[in-house]
Amino acid sequence: SVSKTETKMGSKGIMTFYPTVEEFKNFSRYIAYIESQGAHKAGLAKIVPPKEWKPRSSYDNIDDLVIPAPIQQFVTGQSGLFTQYNIQKKALTVKEFRKLANSDKFCSPHYDDFDELERKYWKNVTFNPPIYGADVNGSLYDPWNICHLNTILDTVEHESGITIEGVNTPYLYFGMWKTTFAWHTEDMDLYSINYLHFGEPKSWYCIPPEHGKRFERLAQGFFPGSSQICEAFLRHKMTLISPSILKKYGIPFDKITQEAGEFMITFPYAYHAGFNHGFNCAESTNFATERWIEYGKQAVLCSCRKDMVKISMDVFVKKFQPERYENWLAGQDVVPINHARPTPEAKEFLKESWNDAPSKGSVADGCAADGERKRWVAPSRIETKRHRVCLEVPDDVVSKSDEDEEHYGKRPRLNLIPPRAPSQDVRRTKGLTCFCLGCAEVTLFPVSSQKKVSFHLVCRSVQSYTLEKQQQQQQPAPHTQLQVHSYAREHQPRQLPSRPSAAAAHALPLTTSQAASGETPSEDKHALSTVVLNESQPILQFVPHPHISETLPLLVDTHLDVEPEQEEKEEWAKPLTWLWQCRPFNPQAEREYNKSMGQQAPYCSICVLFRTHQVATSQCVTLVNHPGGRQWSKPLIPEMCFNTQTSKMTEGGEGQLSNPHLAEDGTSRLVSCRQCSVRVHASCYGVSGGEEELDNWLCARCEANAITEDCCLCSLRGGALQRANGDKWVHVLCAITVLEARFVNVMERAPVDLSAIPLPRFRLKCVYCRKRMKRLKGCCVQCSHGRCSTAFHPSCAQAAGVLMHPDDWPFNVFATCHRHRTPPITEASMRDLAVGQRVICKHKNGRYYNSEVQELSPTTFYEVVFDDGSYSDNLFPEDIENRDCVRLGPPAKGDIVQVRWTDGLIYGAKFVTSHIIPMYLVEFEDGSQISVKREDIYSLDESLPKRVKSRMSVASDMRFELFAEDDVKQTSKRQRVINSRYREDYIEPVIYRAIME
Repeated sequence: SVSKTETKMGSKGIMTFYPTVEEFKNFSRYIAYIESQGAHKAGLAKIVPPKEWKPRSSYDNIDDLVIPAPIQQFVTGQSGLFTQYNIQKKALTVKEFRKLANSDKFCSPHYDDFDELERKYWKNVTFNPPIYGADVNGSLYDPWNICHLNTILDTVEHESGITIEGVNTPYLYFGMWKTTFAWHTEDMDLYSINYLHFGEPKSWYCIPPEHGKRFERLAQGFFPGSSQICEAFLRHKMTLISPSILKKYGIPFDKITQEAGEFMITFPYAYHAGFNHGFNCAESTNFATERWIEYGKQAVLCSCRKDMVKISMDVFVKKFQPERYENWLAGQDVVPINHARPTPEAKEFLKESWNDAPSKGSVADGCAADGERKRWVAPSRIETKRHRVCLEVPDDVVSKSDEDEEHYGKRPRLNLIPPRAPSQDVRRTKGLTCFCLGCAEVTLFPVSSQKKVSFHLVCRSVQSYTLEKQQQQQQPAPHTQLQVHSYAREHQPRQLPSRPSAAAAHALPLTTSQAASGETPSEDKHALSTVVLNESQPILQFVPHPHISETLPLLVDTHLDVEPEQEEKEEWAKPLTWLWQCRPFNPQAEREYNKSMGQQAPYCSICVLFRTHQVATSQCVTLVNHPGGRQWSKPLIPEMCFNTQTSKMTEGGEGQLSNPHLAEDGTSRLVSCRQCSVRVHASCYGVSGGEEELDNWLCARCEANAITEDCCLCSLRGGALQRANGDKWVHVLCAITVLEARFVNVMERAPVDLSAIPLPRFRLKCVYCRKRMKRLKGCCVQCSHGRCSTAFHPSCAQAAGVLMHPDDWPFNVFATCHRHRTPPITEASMRDLAVGQRVICKHKNGRYYNSEVQELSPTTFYEVVFDDGSYSDNLFPEDIENRDCVRLGPPAKGDIVQVRWTDGLIYGAKFVTSHIIPMYLVEFEDGSQISVKREDIYSLDESLPKRVKSRMSVASDMRFELFAEDDVKQTSKRQRVINSRYREDYIEPVIYRAIME
């Protein structure tokens, strides 16, 4: 009877079930029963099998089982938000893996209870990347097999003959301490069953399905860059969010520990994650009930990879929902999902007892009833559900040595201030005394490059501060010497008038002499005299810091120098002629600039930060007209860009990633300042009020009658400004881009706290305006690519067309300088080549030489998806071993093929399609020939990329023969003498050649 089944509650809402031997025989029926008890509401349930049941008599004979593709899990991030990269390692046997897992390097730490172990996990998740023996095809069950569950998912296999590895076939997982499965739902939002065969426990976190959408919105807010690339980026299994972050943002979750010999069941659309406590072995697969069909129909799938699991729902709808089949095919069958409702199979337990219901078959019987089903079709395999193996990994993720224990940061950047000791624990407090910083060479006490230092253009007291504890990134410190280059001629010019109107040109409120003497027009009480230091009226009382000089100002910029007028030669800068802060204030020019920017997409002077990215990705920003001539559009700035401090809490005690100024369709009202004409989204600027009030809106600077105040972080006027600390003003655009700037009131986007910006940021020179400004001014950011030191003001970079787009937390903006923005040559721009034409091509020695096209021949390439989830699209027909493709042609789409790879080994794969690509036979001056694609050849009149120019060579008789030699005597070459200035940048030739190979 039902009473025989004992039920217990795990942590919070996760239920634990203890079935009898009889109940345990019918898996599908027991799943229906636990749903009748409400187990599915938590998204996760534990089933402890009866003591009489044993999955396997012994595990002693599995030592020689091969783990073909173990993965090393590198985790980057901090403050509870992490990204996991999986790097494939060489194959290991279970015996070798066990020895590795129990070694001193990878073994579990000492702990008294699971709570202590959990704290150690999240504290050390970025250190010493473990190795996970994941996605091993096979099963360790004897008679009872996890692949014979007889659920409706078997409909796919029995009626269509399709096998999906790891979905309706089992996978084995060999874990060690700290190996992790990141937040995800199952493929197609299926159920899953996980059995821990032996070893150390496994910790699970789970979010109830009814809160899944909230969790997705939170993840999209923290990782907007990943979200824009792929809507279903959580399916990549690369995102880790700690329980502390979930608590802070009000996302309900439960946690439970799975011991050896226990089953865990995950339910449809239940986000779950977890980690292993030590060496163990688990087995899992997916299954389904009738309740899942609706989830499968509405599952949001990954669109950025070719090898993600996708199951056609037609067969399920036709069999189990025949009355809705026509609507489903027409795309009109959309029904809201009730996450609390149990599966239809559970109705017998809501009305009848366990024994009264007829049995649907025994799990132990396996597939005994297969003969009564339709004829078995030869099984075929489709896309796998393996862990996402990273083909491109950030430079800072993989350590140089496996023995090094490093703290892997997300992205290497210039270390502006020496990193503090990790044990330092200092927190920012309010209302402390202040000290004055000097502009001389001053060594501050060690702080992180992400901590903040107050900045003022004039000698004012700087608010004292202490530092907030964060995890520090241990990464190689790049060289501090700046290598800046001007690429302005390549920039996209703005479609603005090159100069202000005649009236604007004469509407200068100050002359040079007035600026120098501090005289201001009488109508503006906030004019330029405010920038002259008045020692008799200190802004803040300060206490001298014992290690910093009292007498020197932070920046000596007490008056404005008007630059001699020069003709602007660069197109992008022509519209900005009268907007540079070194020029006299010109309100008419600023109004014209603001008005012009508000009339072109994205129609907001803050969203314009991502305008170049919007154009590059062909995103369409459309205006939505509302009654009264009011206009709305969708902002480009994610909310996370304003809310960067996860360690801070709102007054309500919970984090906030929503915005009340956004409509349900994601649009926001566009408002224009009636005085300076700046146009912004209400959500981007934090504007609130009724419709009538917004029609006569004043921006914060105009409302404060501070129209002559400029942004203290850059060298340009115009745009939307907000008040910052220390009576300063700052562009909202600049505050978003500078990582250490913080919006104190996130909803109002003001004031902006600049006190944590490290002082070396202000010493960086902007590559775009340094020749236009006499003095070093503002705060620069750097290119986000590796160790690139190119620095620029956010506003200058935006005007110059630098590609910037939202990045994943904690980096708000990913900037790509023009050195790294080298778009590939499009097929449309590549002209056909003729036989006999002189071209430039890459020789086998790695350098580029002049050559000649000898022959053009169309070549057939095959595209396949391998069993490990990787794919190739440049296989030759003769690479297929189990079919004579040269004579018979390509296999049918979906056919299983055997591919001989370049290493001589044969791999299983699934055929996708064939491509016919023209190939060019090119002959070099030494007589050698090579067959290449069109994109690998450059005609003499094409512009060459920088990487090609740097490796161009001229083939002289002697030098070219040496390059072609297999054996080159190293001693015959004269030793290079390295310039001591660049000694640290020098790469040894042997290493260089290895990299090139």
